[in-house]
Amino acid sequence: MVAYRGGDGEELWRKYSEGKGFLGHPESYWDRVIVSGNRVIDQRGPGKAYNILTGEPILRRDPITGKEVPWEFTKSGHHCNYAIASPHLLTFRAASAGFTDVETGNTARLQGFRSGCRNSLIPANGVLNSPNFAHGCVCGYSLFTSLAFTHVPRAEMWSYSALKPSDSSVKRLGVNLGAPGDRMAEDGTLWLDYPSVGGSSPDVRITAKGKPRTFRQHTSLVTARDHGWVASSGVTGLQTLTIRLDKTAKTPRSYTVRLHFCEPDDVKPGQRVFDVRLGGKSVLEEFDVMATTRTRHKAVVREFKKVTAATELTIDLVARTGTPLLNGVEIVAED
Repeated sequence: MVAYRGGDGEELWRKYSEGKGFLGHPESYWDRVIVSGNRVIDQRGPGKAYNILTGEPILRRDPITGKEVPWEFTKSGHHCNYAIASPHLLTFRAASAGFTDVETGNTARLQGFRSGCRNSLIPANGVLNSPNFAHGCVCGYSLFTSLAFTHVPRAEMWSYSALKPSDSSVKRLGVNLGAPGDRMAEDGTLWLDYPSVGGSSPDVRITAKGKPRTFRQHTSLVTARDHGWVASSGVTGLQTLTIRLDKTAKTPRSYTVRLHFCEPDDVKPGQRVFDVRLGGKSVLEEFDVMATTRTRHKAVVREFKKVTAATELTIDLVARTGTPLLNGVEIVAED
């Protein structure tokens, strides 16, 4: 890529892209970079962005470590069209219809249909329009159809990203047990799926012991003040969950830890009772989710401040009756 000043033709900067390009039909997007605001987005892959005047990489804040890293998006799956940019979204085909949130760099799919052979995902005034631009295509992919979308925050939407693993300490992290993908919360916490279902995602070391069995139901079945998409999945039979926070830490650090619970089964109070320990310290004794909520599919969150941990946080679930239950863990550094 080369940038010239329009007034006198002076070359401002020159870039040579390094790394693997996106799969698909490169002839559709190889010569198409995107100018959006003060940035130039290289949609050919890797999906990086540069300041239009200086050529310096556009930076974003890593939601897990809090440190600045180069902005980058990624997409996986077959695609035959180019990206379209708007102030909030990049839209494209990534097997099915797909988009990247410009602010976060997270990529998600709109499953069940595909965009056209030339991009037909058009954001306009809060509506994502998708006219059928694939008439005559014979590819064996999702349905060709015309439709439009509006934003519904409660809807299930799972993402992946180009964020790289980091040796820096965890500042803010969510672990969404049994989830089918990652999701960024409105408060800035990036919730990672565990066990991972695959795809590009930050690699935080997490280990589980016991006989964990994952479950998942649709978010619409869950009653929750917020984060219903955390309460909609989880694990039973878990004994210990260990989350790496800082592999080089010499001294403990204080964290706020929020544990998410939601009973998925038709059990009665007293049939699933367990204790919870954080870092070896008891924080909940004889905890009974059903006795607390009085109904299944209702979320409850327990928050604990000034939880100290150095290299890792260990969560122990000790069964009293039945098998323990846990849906999600949010960890936020206090300093």
